[in-house]
Amino acid sequence: MIKIDAYDLSAYIKSQRGGALLTILDEVRDLVFVKDVEGRFIFSNRAHLAHLGRKESEVLGKTDFDLFPHKLAEAFYIAETHLFETQVPVMRLQESLDAKGQKFFSTAIKFLVCDKHGNALGLVGSVHRIAPQDSFDLEESKSQIMAILRHQPGVTASQLKAFEASLPALLDKK
Repeated sequence: MIKIDAYDLSAYIKSQRGGALLTILDEVRDLVFVKDVEGRFIFSNRAHLAHLGRKESEVLGKTDFDLFPHKLAEAFYIAETHLFETQVPVMRLQESLDAKGQKFFSTAIKFLVCDKHGNALGLVGSVHRIAPQDSFDLEESKSQIMAILRHQPGVTASQLKAFEASLPALLDKK
């Protein structure tokens, strides 16, 4: 969980435009986004916009249901609803499609953003794209995400085991 001293995440993000943190997030190659509690995108870095094949004006204020096929948007919605209900970070290793229809593997982590009193304001997500032909990259990403997750409050041992267990099934698809 990330805590900020604000009561409106959208206003907070707008006030940070041009600042160092959002500038850095805009430059990373991972897909980084921030959503409000209604599931509307309020920040989408350049990599995420490129992945979606859309301009910022076409993404901000939209939900997954506006941008993705219904089945995929529904899966995102269910996972994020669970995040808001349990405050347990979402972590996945998944096969996905980009805007060009190319399949790829990715690791995804989503955390709550809360005010200083612990009230949910939204979520931040980070998706790391992995080349499907590169099992070394899959192993490296798995190790990195496991190291990050082991240090996050609220992540349970069963979640870590489930994440580790998902890797062989994806590797078998190659």
